[in-house]
Amino acid sequence: MKKRKKNNKKSMRNNAPNCQLSIVNCQFLKSQLSTVNCQILKLFFVIFFLLVSLYGFSQTVWEAEIPVVEKSDYYNIELNQELVGAGLGYIKIFDDQDSETPYFIRSANPVQEINSFENYELAKKTILDSLNIIIVDNRSSEYISRFCVVLQKAEIEKFVTVRGSSDMKQWYIVKQTSKVGQQTVDNNTEMLIIDFPEGNYRYYEISLWGNNSSPLDIQKIGKIKNSSLYGNFIEIDYGSFTLENNREDNRTYINFPDIQHTYIINKIEFSIKNRPDYLRKAIIGDSTAYNVVSLILSSMKDNSFFTSELIFSSGTFISIDNQNNPPLSIDSVKIFGLRRYACLYLEAGKKYRLKSDSRDPVFSKYDIEHFRDKISADLPLLSLNVQIIPEEVTPLRELSLIEKPAFLWSIIIITGVFLIFICLRMVREMKK
Repeated sequence: MKKRKKNNKKSMRNNAPNCQLSIVNCQFLKSQLSTVNCQILKLFFVIFFLLVSLYGFSQTVWEAEIPVVEKSDYYNIELNQELVGAGLGYIKIFDDQDSETPYFIRSANPVQEINSFENYELAKKTILDSLNIIIVDNRSSEYISRFCVVLQKAEIEKFVTVRGSSDMKQWYIVKQTSKVGQQTVDNNTEMLIIDFPEGNYRYYEISLWGNNSSPLDIQKIGKIKNSSLYGNFIEIDYGSFTLENNREDNRTYINFPDIQHTYIINKIEFSIKNRPDYLRKAIIGDSTAYNVVSLILSSMKDNSFFTSELIFSSGTFISIDNQNNPPLSIDSVKIFGLRRYACLYLEAGKKYRLKSDSRDPVFSKYDIEHFRDKISADLPLLSLNVQIIPEEVTPLRELSLIEKPAFLWSIIIITGVFLIFICLRMVREMKK
């Protein structure tokens, strides 16, 4: 027994250097393989990003020729919704000498023209619990399609109905119950823009209330001179939408795969033909941003919703929570953006062009901005034909071998295969 123990100890002493050598070799092998792998990975990523930079990030800009005018004066230029979605801060206007031409944006918000507010005469004003009822006396029988209601700020959802009458006895529906959007005037007040079909009733009854038990503090009702220029919505043609009813989470998903550009929307309308009554929670989200808007679809209203500068793109989706109810039958989803205008002084016979380049994020500051209140809103209106101009022009020379996509992709594939081979070999060595 003693001899055996001695022999075992002797054998362990003899094998110890071999084990240590094996460990050292293994560590050396791992370090070498790790170094090789790091170099290969670096090469792989360099080639990949070279390819992507050449073919994956080609920029585009928006350009448009401004119509030549016959008279030197101020003009309003209507901006396409694509320009608005690309960012108003990127817009620059140049003359034929490539000099910047000052301009300012005519806001779609009519409250910026509050100095031209004209009050309507009120025939009656009543408050019943949370309901405000105001009767406007249209004594001159002018044709009206909009009321501007100024009130103290209230952070609640607001709803409105409008009726018309010739004698304050027989009333006719003009606008069904709808949610009304508000726009800030200052720190204390806001303005509600109520649009309805044009008419010339002698009396208009406006019923306003919020989702609260208290009434609204209404200060005045009137119109803004040239208000037709502001606060108008224009429908955006996004193509078609897809509808998916998911049985696992009992939700309906609406996607918009045909959208080619980014838009800023301020209103969205749903057309739903379900019967009987329904009440569903829904959200508008975006797969590329943290933009979420909550809303409630209900058979008790017209399902029109006002939003505040909501980004809408091909990644936008709408999710409707059906709970245990059958999915809604949705006919259409309409989105709207606010009309916006660039106001500037154009010289007769001179050529101007508009350009929007997202690589130039500098927000220009012009003196003309300080005179917006003195420049009439009632100006000649010009339209643009905006086009996408590729930033990079196709080179005239023939591409060399290393510039061709096929060569770059082949290098990437070969490098990937070689990397996999090295990894497998390292695993086998580690097992040994």
